[in-house]
Amino acid sequence: MKTVRLKDLHIPKEVLVPMKTNTPLDEFISPRGGFLPSTVYIVVGGAGTGKTSWGIDTLYKLSKNYPQKKFLYISGEQDEIDNYELAQYIPGLKELETLYLAGTRNPQKLITDTLNEGWDMVLIDSLEVVAGRIQLTTPLNKSQSLKWVMDIMFKHKRGNNPTHTYTTFLTVQQATKKGIFKGDSSIEFDTSGMLYIKRGTNNERHLIFTKNRRGPSNISLFYRLGKGELEYMVDEEDIEDEDLTEPVSKPTIGIPTIAFASIIKALAKKRFNTNLSNNESFTIVKELENTYQELVK
Repeated sequence: MKTVRLKDLHIPKEVLVPMKTNTPLDEFISPRGGFLPSTVYIVVGGAGTGKTSWGIDTLYKLSKNYPQKKFLYISGEQDEIDNYELAQYIPGLKELETLYLAGTRNPQKLITDTLNEGWDMVLIDSLEVVAGRIQLTTPLNKSQSLKWVMDIMFKHKRGNNPTHTYTTFLTVQQATKKGIFKGDSSIEFDTSGMLYIKRGTNNERHLIFTKNRRGPSNISLFYRLGKGELEYMVDEEDIEDEDLTEPVSKPTIGIPTIAFASIIKALAKKRFNTNLSNNESFTIVKELENTYQELVK
């Protein structure tokens, strides 16, 4: 391999044009405001955190905003009937082009042929399951199957397909009991970002990047399920609208997280005349809770 200089390379301008959901998610993903082409994000979370739902909702929002672009959902585990049930809660799923791998005899060829059609964004659910299906139907072992899936993502990320489309991938991956992604370190090293979905003690969910080559990391973005789609919580009214009167489990500190964030925000304004954003106040609360848990161990 020889060395290169960026100025000698032809980098197409379209790889710097973001795809926008027109929600607060855009600024959270990148300073350009949206998902950039030619990126691979690993979406990590434990069972039931909502990884698939978030991915489907994001893909649907983008497909509505860009009808001229192509969006694909590769369902490695759930079949049509499973997804029909999920679509009762996320109706946008019914509108997505979906490739089902359950029951297919040659998923490797099916994935290869389908991706060669050229897609602007692909949601893969999940890396572990798709690699497992490759392992079961080819001579490849576990690590080779995982490498095959990673390699084909990077191939299309670089626009190496008949349509020269620089594909963006959202790839779901399970978390271990310790809360980190399953798999070897190459998954983290080689991808654009590691996006974790976490579920709080009050059933609230938030996104946080532990690594993001295209934007900020270690900042939380909270969201909730609205009327058939996810809604991101950035305005003070969003917090005030939350129903805190129902019995909820409490964090270690003893105050519901959303209420605690409101208190932090109000104190910052009163004592220091500082206007904290909701993301900043939630981040402070999480840091306080983690520090408290360390102290009482």
